[in-house]
Order: sequence, then C-alpha cells, then structure tokens
Amino acid sequence: MASRRGAMLLVVAALGFQAVTMSACAAPTPGNWADYKTRFLQADGRVVDTGNGNVSHSEGQGFAMIMATAYDDPATFKKMWTWTDKTLSRPDTRLFKWRYIPTGDLHTPDPNNALDGDMLIAWALLRGGERWKRPEYLEASAQIRSAILSKLLVKQGNRTLLVPGVDGFVNAQGMIFNPSYAIMPALDAFAAREPKSPWPMVRDETLRALRDARFGATDLPVDWVKVDTAGAMWTDPDRPPRFGFDAIRVPLYMCWSGRCGDASLDPVKRWWTSFRAAGKPAPAWIDVRTGEVAPFAAPVGMVSVADLALTGKASSARIQNEDYYSSSLLILSQIAADERREKTKSAAKPKPKS
Repeated sequence: MASRRGAMLLVVAALGFQAVTMSACAAPTPGNWADYKTRFLQADGRVVDTGNGNVSHSEGQGFAMIMATAYDDPATFKKMWTWTDKTLSRPDTRLFKWRYIPTGDLHTPDPNNALDGDMLIAWALLRGGERWKRPEYLEASAQIRSAILSKLLVKQGNRTLLVPGVDGFVNAQGMIFNPSYAIMPALDAFAAREPKSPWPMVRDETLRALRDARFGATDLPVDWVKVDTAGAMWTDPDRPPRFGFDAIRVPLYMCWSGRCGDASLDPVKRWWTSFRAAGKPAPAWIDVRTGEVAPFAAPVGMVSVADLALTGKASSARIQNEDYYSSSLLILSQIAADERREKTKSAAKPKPKS
C-alpha cells in the first residue's frame, strides 16, 4: 500500500515550521465530533480524506466508527458501517479493501486490505454491539476477527505477528510489520472477548514487538519494520526510516490501552520533551538513521498525542482547519484520555462488601 500521509506533508509544509500551543483538558471536546461529521462525513456514510485527494480508507471508516461509539451516536455509526460493508468488503474474506477512489469507473482498484482498518472496524463493531445491544454488530466483529487471524497471522523465527495486508508483505526474506497498526486497546478488547483464542498471544507478541522495534540514536519506533526469518527486526529498506505520521499512533494506542508508563515510550517522551524544554515545536518526523527532521512542525493532532503521552491529557483544541488525519488524531487522543480517566476512576472506587 502507498503511504496515506504523503499529501498531508504538502499541506503541513505550507503552514511553515510554527509552534502549536495547546492547553490540556480531561474530557473530549464534543463540538469536534459535530465538526468532524460536517467536514469529513458524506451523507452516504463515507469518510473523506481531505489531505489525500478526497479518497476514503478502511482506516478512516474505522476511526470514525470508533468516534461514534465514544459519542453515543448509533445513527451515524449505522450509516458508516452500512457504506463500509457494502463498498469495501472483499468477496473472498471478511476483510476490507483499503482504499476507495471517488473518481473514475473503478473505485477500489486495489483489492488488498489494511490490517489497521480491519482491526478498527472490528473493534468499533464490538464497542457498538456492546454499547447499543446490537448482536448483529457483535457477530460481524467476530467474523472480521476470525478472518484477521486466518489471513494475516504469520510466524517468523521466534515471533508471531500480524502482517499489514494479505498480499505483498511476506517473502522469502521475512515479513513487514507496521507498529502503527498495533492497536493495543483493540487487541486487549479482542483478548478479553475471546480469552481462549489466539488473541491473548497475538496481543502479547505485538507488545513485545513494539518494545523491540526501536531504532537509531534516538531509539524511536519507525513507520515500517522488516522482520527477517529469524525474527530479528530492522528498519524497512524500502521506506524512509522515520518516526512520523504513521508511528505517531504507537504512543496513541499504547496510552489508550493504559500503557503510557511502558518503558518503550521513554525515548518518544524524551524526544518530545527536548523540544518543549527549548520552547520549540517538535517536527512532524525524524529520520532515525540520519537524524534529519521535517522542515515543518507536527500538526495539531500529533501534538495532542504528545500531550497525551507526556501528561495523560489530550489537547482541548478544536479541529478548525486541520485536515482529516490531524483531526482524527486530535479526536482519538481526546477520547483515549477520557476513557483512560474514566477507567482509572472506576478502578479506584471502593468495591461493595460481600
């Protein structure tokens, strides 16, 4: 699959290397969901990537479906799921084509799936099914989870991991692992739902891989990782070795799952803190091999993920003029902070005496 963030680089670059000032808050910003629907959601349920030629992704459908469960919006959820199921479902397996192109006669020319989209959709259906008591959503989630395990689970040496897609990510030299597709709160939910299935093992193996897949002098995660046949991990030689627009989701998902204190995030926190201590905005990406950084600052959504990792609180910013991806990161980080806070409060309540 091609990078989904390429067009976003041009948009952010045009804004220049400017600081983004954030104030933290403890709860999601409700107006952001209304604005998100107005700006990125079409009447038929398609979520539009405004920074990338107005295409749609299984990822974006999953992002927005997760948002709908958090904001208790079953009508919008149903509309998005209906479009996704009708338009992106593959005929050969219960997975989803990764990209929809609005122009031309053939809207989904690449039949390959994307693990993150599949997992987000399955997780959203599980959340929605549980919240709104919809057994058909729970069944669809179970079918997708089964297909993920059947089609995407690969063993290399001492590692068993999920590959990014059915086609093109495994060869005689090894496999590709995308750390940003490691949606830890989803893996926790799948493992809790099916404790006797492979999901607990997949969750644990994925967490081990995230802890190992750090590179360069900065010891940061990168967007794409090569896993050789012995299980050793390397930066993918076919892609820039960057901590950037994809790998930003590693701290997002780790913190969302309650693992913000995991030692594997310490290098990320140090890197972000170094810029804040100097009164400078962090760049949008760094090449972990050369140390080269982006000539423009991280956008609002990425800064909010940094806030979440460093303080446990996401930004209170509104999405305003941010594009689809930055807006998605902003809202998801706000939801993550709120859900982690509520879970912590619930755990702290005294249990009734028996």
